[in-house]
Amino acid sequence: MNGVAITIMILEAIAIGVLVFLLVRNNKSSKKIMDNAQQIVNGKLDVDDIRISGAETNSTVVAGAFNAIKSNLMTFVESTKGNVTVLSDAIDVLSNSVDANQEANEQIADGVTSVAVKAGEQLELVRDNLKIIENNNIHLADIQHEMNRIENVLNDTVEQSQKGTLNLEGYKKDVAAVSDGLASVHGVLEDFNHEIAQIEEVGDFIIDVSEQLMLLAFNASIEAARAGEAGKGFAVVADEMNEMSVKTKEGMGTINQIVNEIKESSALINECIQNCDKTFGESRNTFELVNESFGTISVHATDVQEKMGDISKRFGEISRNSDASKKKATNLYDASVSISDSTHEIAAASEMTAAESSQIAHNVEELRGMLVGIQNLLKQFNTAVVPVEKDRANKVKILVLSMLDNDFWYGVRRGVNYAIQELSVHNADVEFIPCMGDTIDQNVTMAANRCVSEKIDALVLPGFLAGENPLIKKAVGQGTKVFTFNCDCSSEIGRLACFSPDSKEAGMMAAKSIEKQMNKNANVGMIYGDETVPGYRDRKAGFMEYLERAKGIKVVNSIQVKDSEEDAYQAAMKLLRDNPEMNVIYYITGTPLAVAKAIEDSKKVGKVSLVCFDHNKEIFDYIKKGVILASVGQDAFGQGHDPIIWAYNHIVTGQVLPAEIISCRSSVVDKDNVNNLIEA
Repeated sequence: MNGVAITIMILEAIAIGVLVFLLVRNNKSSKKIMDNAQQIVNGKLDVDDIRISGAETNSTVVAGAFNAIKSNLMTFVESTKGNVTVLSDAIDVLSNSVDANQEANEQIADGVTSVAVKAGEQLELVRDNLKIIENNNIHLADIQHEMNRIENVLNDTVEQSQKGTLNLEGYKKDVAAVSDGLASVHGVLEDFNHEIAQIEEVGDFIIDVSEQLMLLAFNASIEAARAGEAGKGFAVVADEMNEMSVKTKEGMGTINQIVNEIKESSALINECIQNCDKTFGESRNTFELVNESFGTISVHATDVQEKMGDISKRFGEISRNSDASKKKATNLYDASVSISDSTHEIAAASEMTAAESSQIAHNVEELRGMLVGIQNLLKQFNTAVVPVEKDRANKVKILVLSMLDNDFWYGVRRGVNYAIQELSVHNADVEFIPCMGDTIDQNVTMAANRCVSEKIDALVLPGFLAGENPLIKKAVGQGTKVFTFNCDCSSEIGRLACFSPDSKEAGMMAAKSIEKQMNKNANVGMIYGDETVPGYRDRKAGFMEYLERAKGIKVVNSIQVKDSEEDAYQAAMKLLRDNPEMNVIYYITGTPLAVAKAIEDSKKVGKVSLVCFDHNKEIFDYIKKGVILASVGQDAFGQGHDPIIWAYNHIVTGQVLPAEIISCRSSVVDKDNVNNLIEA
């Protein structure tokens, strides 16, 4: 990179010398050329373009070429500055990575031996594990066999339990029938005992009659004895009656004895029947419990049967997993063998990597030296203010706020980065705070509060973000130096200086470009932004002021938009639809590519052109395609870089600022010079 930079700059210097020589011979404005050339030779690239007017002559061609060479050199230097910042950070990261890599390689080298030992141990462990898995598989097969046998026994148990339950149900019915029969016999015996009791009553009656007959026979015998011969027959009857009564009484005694024996037997039978009935009742309860037990056994046996089936399935899964584990263990064993074999290769590769890391570290140091050379070379060309070679005892603290939502602000960010890089060797701490979307007001308030609470030395921010913020005024009152850029802000906040392009002059330059490229005749549609933003307001004012003298250019329509791509695109589409006579769009705000796209989408390329602001590769491409007529640059890199360095210099040395408003350089790129410019 260093050699390329030197070659380019030598060629630029030779070309400048030749051009200066030609201008001295042929152009009355050679003094201006000489002054600019001398400043460039002295390393000051931040000079204004040479104004070109009138018809094309050798002098105007040379002046245009001089401007292009100066612009290219400026672009190259500023682009290199931005790249130096990125490259420096990359070198630091690479250096740290190399150091970490070397340390890691050493650790790897130290660990390779340990890995080899562990790999051997792992190999033994895997081998032992394979044996264990094989042994487990044998036991699992035995367990599977036993589980199958248990499952068969359980199946038989369930079947027998179900049969036993059915048999108990039948026996229960038989016992109930016997019990019911005994109850019936008991009833019959009760009736029989009642009838025997009646027999006893009849026997008592017969005995009583017999005793009465005996008494009557006795009386009859007495009377017969008194009657003598006449009563002998009656005496015989009386004897017979007496004898009959005695026999009747004896018979009835025998009958009573038999009846008593029957009663005793009946009582014994009744007692036996009651005992049997009680026993059958108890048996019935027992069989109920046995039946319930068999039911429970059947349920539990069925449940166990189901569980054993589930266990059998799970065991089958375990067996399959064991087989899979065996296969994986075999693969692991093979991998362990491979790891063990590869350990020596890793050791050799680690040694080679360590050697390569040392070479990379050497190359990084050479690259760092080359970067220092580039930085020293860049210092010979002053595109902007440089830091003073003096440090303050206490660290200088600077907060920088900036938008970060389009290409212009990305250019500002590159300038900020280079300023941070320049001040990194000084006793300064520069912190960048991006502002985007809904966080803008919050970030500005946060930064202002930090200036109040942390004693920040300087606050650098776009003027439109500062406004008349009372917190910023309070920070200024406590000693914080405020610098604005891009556009001015109210001096009531006490800012020391504003670094800004001359927005009014930029508007005039845009009008001049239209006049030049359109041969002094154009119908313009203007799209402008919030006029409370000073930069937008002044661009519009300068443009309109120039048109008062350019009678052939008139504004046929104008639309105010928000600073967004969607609003810009829709506004451009409306202008293109509503104004067929329009041939130029003058776009003032910050998203010109959206308007260029609208011209393309409307098929108006070659019929309508755009004049806008900012420089980048996309805008240059649109100029080459004829979509953009001209674009006015506003030194995004300088707006990000210069206020930070001026703030540091002022804080450290008390250096007086050259003006309250320090103008940034402006330049125009159009179809006449776009092909002569390098693209940053």
